[in-house]
Amino acid sequence: MGAPTSDGIRVGEGTTFVIGAVLAGGIRTVVAVILVFVIMVMIHEFGHFIVAKRAGVLVYRFAIGFGPRLFSFSRGETEYSIRLFPLGGYVMLAGEMPQDTYFKIGEQIAVRLDQIQQVDLIGDPSDVQNATVVGHLRAIDTMRSFTVTLETEDGVYSYAFSKHSFLATGKEPIAIAPPDRQMNQKPIWVRMAIALAGPFMNVVLATVLFAVILGVMGSFSSPPQFASIESGSPAAHAGLKSGDVLVAVNHQPVHNWMTFVTEIQSHPKQPLDITVDRGSVDKSLVITPEKRSDGTGFIGVTPVIDHSLWSAMTNSVYQTGQYSQMITNAFVGMFSHGNTFVKDTAGPVKIVQVIGQQAQLGILQLLNLTAILSLNLAILNLLPIPPLDGSRILLLIVEFLRGRPIDPRKEYWVHAIGFVLIITLMVVRTYLDVAQMF
Repeated sequence: MGAPTSDGIRVGEGTTFVIGAVLAGGIRTVVAVILVFVIMVMIHEFGHFIVAKRAGVLVYRFAIGFGPRLFSFSRGETEYSIRLFPLGGYVMLAGEMPQDTYFKIGEQIAVRLDQIQQVDLIGDPSDVQNATVVGHLRAIDTMRSFTVTLETEDGVYSYAFSKHSFLATGKEPIAIAPPDRQMNQKPIWVRMAIALAGPFMNVVLATVLFAVILGVMGSFSSPPQFASIESGSPAAHAGLKSGDVLVAVNHQPVHNWMTFVTEIQSHPKQPLDITVDRGSVDKSLVITPEKRSDGTGFIGVTPVIDHSLWSAMTNSVYQTGQYSQMITNAFVGMFSHGNTFVKDTAGPVKIVQVIGQQAQLGILQLLNLTAILSLNLAILNLLPIPPLDGSRILLLIVEFLRGRPIDPRKEYWVHAIGFVLIITLMVVRTYLDVAQMF
């Protein structure tokens, strides 16, 4: 008789990052790595947790870290714990694996019955105190009929599980969820929402961190407004004035500063038709960017910096979109070019080095890196590779197209094999990181 285990991928990630931190050295680096990694993974797991709770799925456990418990408490039906190794974490959901797999047909089982003759505790006879019935397991169904059948010396008897029944494990009992509380019994759209919630929360985290950074440092006003015009610059010669608000470039609306910068830099020595709002009146100016030594164009202007909350929020959404596109393109390039994995990707050791460097520069730089890494984690998890969230989403799509569920045991083995492959890949990437350091 087996018992459910924790989310192994988080354990693997945490272990690898510990190794990276040790190799990189430095107390500040270790602390920064722990904080960055815990924040990213915890917000990811919280996404799965809160959506599963809202959907009525029984959540056994929400853990910060892994290994032996340092501190734990239970609220409702969920155990919350802080564990010895503070990297990573996991949530344990009922029905991720069929509960029937905890048992083996033919093994000796003990059950304790409540006042209405329903099973409230089941397990090995040595683990079930005050057992009512002991016999050999003939059949068990926790997904539909929610019953167990035992063969005893007096005959064969079937018993219904209580809605508050538990599996005795020799340590702490584990709740046996009724069918309507199991994840694998929920509609496809609910299971997909639970799978998507983790990456979504990583995107939310990145957006919030970008907003905090922009709120402190300020962000470019939207629409772009010019704060100053350099004397003798192409902008000054064209008649651009401080306070002008940019409307369009070559008759194409421009809503953010970076788009304007891109247009200017990519058109050196080429006349551009610039439309600005000056005192609620649109004016059209022709500006010809000068050419820098690096080949890019410039016109000699500085933008108005906005410290308002609205500006920070809107620009953080735009920045999240820009980084997401860049990261997605990088993943596409990694899979389309075989040598990219060796040359251009960063493994645990390199990431630890970068975190340490940013921690030395200041909190805002560390927050910016955390936001970027959180987006990386979100997009990585959406890849259709077992056991990542993307593979679960793909299998749900397959289930929808087939019109029937995939065998949970086969799905388990797909994720188990994928987990081994990912750990192997992480070990290889870590080796390459270390090799490139010497």
